[in-house]
Amino acid sequence: MVVPFLITLIVVQINVFADTFWVSNLGVDAVSGMTSAVPLYMALSVVGIGLSVGAVSSVAYRIGRGEPEAASRIAGNAIIAGLALSVVGSVIIYVLEAPLVDLMGAGDVSAEIHDYLLPYILLSPITVVNQILIGLLRAEGAAKRSSMAHISSVFFNMAMDPLLIYVLDLGVMGAGLATVLAYLLSLILAAQWYLRKKTKISISLKDFRPSKEYSTELLAVGGPRMAEGMINNIVILLQRVFIIIASGTAGVTLFNVPFRYVNLSMCPAEACGMASVPVIAAGYGQGNVEKMKTARRYTLRLALMFSVPLMFVLFIVSGPLIEVFTMEDSMAELYDELVWNLRMYCIILPLFTVQTVCASVLQALKKSSVPMRVSLLVGVFRMFAFWVASAYDFKAITVALIFSYVLSATLMFLLSRRYIGRIERQIASGA
Repeated sequence: MVVPFLITLIVVQINVFADTFWVSNLGVDAVSGMTSAVPLYMALSVVGIGLSVGAVSSVAYRIGRGEPEAASRIAGNAIIAGLALSVVGSVIIYVLEAPLVDLMGAGDVSAEIHDYLLPYILLSPITVVNQILIGLLRAEGAAKRSSMAHISSVFFNMAMDPLLIYVLDLGVMGAGLATVLAYLLSLILAAQWYLRKKTKISISLKDFRPSKEYSTELLAVGGPRMAEGMINNIVILLQRVFIIIASGTAGVTLFNVPFRYVNLSMCPAEACGMASVPVIAAGYGQGNVEKMKTARRYTLRLALMFSVPLMFVLFIVSGPLIEVFTMEDSMAELYDELVWNLRMYCIILPLFTVQTVCASVLQALKKSSVPMRVSLLVGVFRMFAFWVASAYDFKAITVALIFSYVLSATLMFLLSRRYIGRIERQIASGA
């Protein structure tokens, strides 16, 4: 399952590059506005991500136990929850947008932030339900279909970007609208497989009846994952305060644009983690500890085989990579700082690999609350480190970020090993 997930993630990241490229030609304010909007629109996305993670773990677990009807009810309840929470989330983001922008100190790009956010706020159910359906396909091992839905939307998004941004003159709003319309295409494609009964689990009208039992099972995993995502977004929002203190709103561009390449290089680790969840969850449902341990060990080794070489490649070619985003005059002025930051970010790659694979293991074991607590702890540490670093300069901010990844990777590795060991002892004792 790693290969189709990897292809999907790479294509998605290429789409992010396309968005950034087109917006970078509007100038540094447009890029700063788009990147400053990340913690706000991601607050909506984490609802879908959390419910998707809960669905993957719970549905795969039920499939492993030979309970397809329960898996279908969980899927239906996930979609209901996604629709309800997306509407609530949109209202909250709309009301809090201005105060949060002021908190970040990004008032000089508030118009760009609002323009980029508006399509996400108005059409949030599309984003959330699409993520849930993609997760359900992953849960039953239909990696090729989930990839097909993702990839189709990405190519549509890339085609729509220049049309909406420049031809229709929507500017930054065009980039946001293109993304949401692409999610709609993906949602339609995934939904028709379920409507035509082309999937292992079927979803009928009766599965949309709210169930306390299945909603509790879903949210036992998805709830902590949503909370983890919210914590991460709060951290991202607050860290922008310190970034802007250190180097103005241009600092947000310095911080985020090089990370586009890091995110692309993280795709193999993310694909390995995604592929491991249904395997480990099914093994957990079967009570097969050896399968769980082997999957964890193999996934981690495979992911590191990708990330370590990529770390060196990214460092060596950092200069030419940054040139792609510095063709506009105001962006060209930031070239040296962008190159330095990209080279420093290379250190993060193996750390992220360990963090994301081990977090996936914990999610598969229905221990999503553990990564949530780790995220909270690391978030507090990162904010303290950023606060100290903001008294110096932007480079100190980057060093603080790297140390936070060291802490997160170490904790995730130790905790994933601990919980598999605990389950092994429980099964051995017949508990």
